[in-house]
Amino acid sequence: MEDSNIKILKEFAKSTNRSIEIEEIAYPVTGIRTFQQYKRIIYIPNNPEKTSYFVWFSDPYENIGLPSVFCGAFIPLSSNITSKINIRKKNIIDKLKIFSKNNKIGNKDFDSKVVISGSINSYTNKLLSKSRIQYQLLEALENNLLINISLNEYNIDFIPELKGETYLSIINPQSWTIESKDIEQMFKQIEKIRTHIS
Repeated sequence: MEDSNIKILKEFAKSTNRSIEIEEIAYPVTGIRTFQQYKRIIYIPNNPEKTSYFVWFSDPYENIGLPSVFCGAFIPLSSNITSKINIRKKNIIDKLKIFSKNNKIGNKDFDSKVVISGSINSYTNKLLSKSRIQYQLLEALENNLLINISLNEYNIDFIPELKGETYLSIINPQSWTIESKDIEQMFKQIEKIRTHIS
């Protein structure tokens, strides 16, 4: 399954004239692990200027023996935005929780549509308070129920240009997106957000 995904992503990169970086790290086979497992890291810059990246990550033992799988489009941010937060579309269960303690930005329309978890510093609050950014984030969340917006939640230091940088991403925290139209859509969306941040 993973090998076929990598082949698809190589073909996507080639067909769109983009570079692709792939790293596979084999875990040792032991008495407990009877078949070969791999940590896989793949990323593709959107353009020669590397204004954004699409990242695929898979590690069967990342979190104390629990698997970690995610993919998404990433852009660097100002170093002042150090908060680690997650923004997801509010679902029916969230709407039933009348007294839930979610972070609020101060825009009733935006706050009524999203759940923001994590701690927000003043720089992050300033960024998220911009109506143009809020509109773009809501648009990104509309595309897929699995999609979240993430600030600095994942370690992506394996990308040299993003090592030690703060970032914002449109992310699927549960699986790999490999359909070319979905990848292009996320690239397009993250670039729109980037232009409103700059």
